[in-house]
Amino acid sequence: DGPLPAVGESTRCARPRSFAPLPKSPPRCAMAMASSAATLPGLRNALTLAALLLTGAAAQNWPGCQEQNSVIRNAGQALFANLQGYGATIGCFLDDCMSSDKFVASEIESCAKVCFSLPECEWWVWGTEEGEQKCWFRTGDAGREAGEGWISGGKACHPPGTTAMPLGNAECWAENFGYENCCEAQFGPNGNAQCWDGVYNYDR
Repeated sequence: DGPLPAVGESTRCARPRSFAPLPKSPPRCAMAMASSAATLPGLRNALTLAALLLTGAAAQNWPGCQEQNSVIRNAGQALFANLQGYGATIGCFLDDCMSSDKFVASEIESCAKVCFSLPECEWWVWGTEEGEQKCWFRTGDAGREAGEGWISGGKACHPPGTTAMPLGNAECWAENFGYENCCEAQFGPNGNAQCWDGVYNYDR
């Protein structure tokens, strides 16, 4: 019930006129824009990093996955397999393509496709031996070393769309006959005689 305050005096619920007015709160949109502006450099950096990572991943695709000037020697990890079943006929170890870790191949794609088809193959190598381009197959890369002109790759390094190749010529088989029971090494150099007739033989 006391006297009313004089003009210019302060009460608990009114700011003295001598105080500077409180700054107005910025609109929500302005706050959002300011926040975005503050984070844009970080966002740009994150997007740039993501782009670089994607570019690096793409470089691992064929042929970027090929390791240039890199050879993998035997080192006890040569993979001897029946390469004849995949079409190899020359350039094999001791001229035996049914038990070899190498064969003549004019195209590097052949190395990648055969390695992908061999269950135990982990690495392939493409290079020159005695003037001929060849593929080699390895179960590991313990024998890796620098080699001018050589190219190597892992099992997953192959052309897009590569699928495992069947052994032998699929067009030759009928009924219960197949490569496994007609052409495996256990049947000798001419295959299983019970499989052949007047049209088909071991060579065709």
